Amino acid sequence: MSRRPFFVLFGKELREQVRSYRLLILGLVFVFFGLASPLFAKFTPEILKSVGTDQGVTIVLPDPTAADAVAQYVKNLSQIALFVLIFLSMGAVVAEKERGTAVFVLVKPASRLAFLSAKLAVLWAAVTGAVVLSGLCAYGYTVALFQPPVVTGFMLANLALLLHLLTFVTTTFFFSALARSQVVAGVLSFLTWILLASLGGLGTVSEFLPGRLLSAAMEAAAGVPLPWEPLVGSGALIALAFVGAVLVFRRWEP
Repeated sequence: MSRRPFFVLFGKELREQVRSYRLLILGLVFVFFGLASPLFAKFTPEILKSVGTDQGVTIVLPDPTAADAVAQYVKNLSQIALFVLIFLSMGAVVAEKERGTAVFVLVKPASRLAFLSAKLAVLWAAVTGAVVLSGLCAYGYTVALFQPPVVTGFMLANLALLLHLLTFVTTTFFFSALARSQVVAGVLSFLTWILLASLGGLGTVSEFLPGRLLSAAMEAAAGVPLPWEPLVGSGALIALAFVGAVLVFRRWEP
């Protein structure tokens, strides 16, 4: 793959993401949950206690800690923020096939591999930047409201969370290259998400699934090293999804 077509396509894709406000939306969503997660962890027990008091019920809850803030942060980014990510990335390839703009790009001296690689690289860069922003916000508010988490542990937690998000972004990218419409790509992506989540109780197999990265992220924030199994399993899923996207896109005829 020639470098020049890749960087030209990368720049084109980045400009489109900026002009369509997708990068702005993604950044705002992640910053919001980075700021809000420690606040949810801090004040949710107090809200529940006040509601219970109004109803004549005494609710006894332990005082929230930094671990609760990290758990809330991981939960929000792995559920609501991931939903937004799938929605924003499900049209990465299929939208250009629907509009017919992919044809104009491919008739130029650019390979289909360069076309797909540039698109996925922009998606990855956007997700990485969003996680960095949200992580900084979450850490700052956690320090302000609780005891400061260990920096290295919190960084590893964000690394595990990032890999989890990139796994589903890449599988969504594969379905975008495979499907004939954005709706189909989105539905297949959500079904895959649900399927992988439902396999969490399969013993040894579940240790290699991306869902294991979420509990690993919370454990890493407490000083536990990241396990190798979900790292390898998620990496394999990412590789398979990208190779699959290349293979199906090579067979696509406008």
